[in-house]
Amino acid sequence: MKNMLITIIICCSLAGCSQKTETAITTTQTDSIHTEIFLDSKLLKDLSIDEKFINSIEYTPDGFILLASGNQFYLLGGGGLAPVFENWNNKDSIESFTVTPDSILAVVSGKTLYQADTDTSFVKIADIPDNNMGITSKYDNIYMYDRTLRNKKKDYSIYQLSREGEITTLVTIRTPVLSVFERPSQLIFSTNNILFSVDTKTKELFQIFSLPPENDIISIVGDTIHRALYFSTNEAIYRIRNTQLELVNDEFGGILKYDGEGLLIFNPDEKFIIRLRNSILYN
Repeated sequence: MKNMLITIIICCSLAGCSQKTETAITTTQTDSIHTEIFLDSKLLKDLSIDEKFINSIEYTPDGFILLASGNQFYLLGGGGLAPVFENWNNKDSIESFTVTPDSILAVVSGKTLYQADTDTSFVKIADIPDNNMGITSKYDNIYMYDRTLRNKKKDYSIYQLSREGEITTLVTIRTPVLSVFERPSQLIFSTNNILFSVDTKTKELFQIFSLPPENDIISIVGDTIHRALYFSTNEAIYRIRNTQLELVNDEFGGILKYDGEGLLIFNPDEKFIIRLRNSILYN
């Protein structure tokens, strides 16, 4: 994809986040590329927003995109990028978050897990084992994981939080867990340059794949429709499909989400969100 040329015009207004997103796209015919830019540094500059975003991103039940800095949530949609949950300022830093299948926003802050109770309040769900933990939830449970390398720390775990509020250790390894993706009865997770799977019932652990050293896998997501597993480093995005490893993009990496229409890529350092549509992914 070195020779791709993309010209994209974003039609955004701060008139209201309930409007439908309008994105005009010009693509190169030679590469049959269909790519959408939802957020970039120019849009942030136009909106006078200068934030360092954390590496969590989620779709809301209404199809908007939720992202956050250390002390502020933002909602991205047809109305532009607008701050939400202004009341968070009385808490510790926002370190990670997820939206559960029943549309509850769960937030890791310090050694506490919160949930959004109403538009004006957050309530404590549980005390958690450490601060700056990652979090994910796709089916019945919430999973948190030790993602931060610490001096003298020898064990890094993935924890399961049940609906009843009970925290149990699912798996423990010797290096930080960088990303977790949930499948029915199975978690796919990464540590350093290696992909593993763990059975959530038997706790059996299997190695799936490894990249060359120094290629840390920072994000994993699955496409159940096309039976594909995507994963990303800071520099590239890969896919496993039909047992074959494929390079999707070698220009950049980021935090991944799959939404049915394509692969969403969020790079908080470069401050962009783009989507590669299925028409290019499965051309």
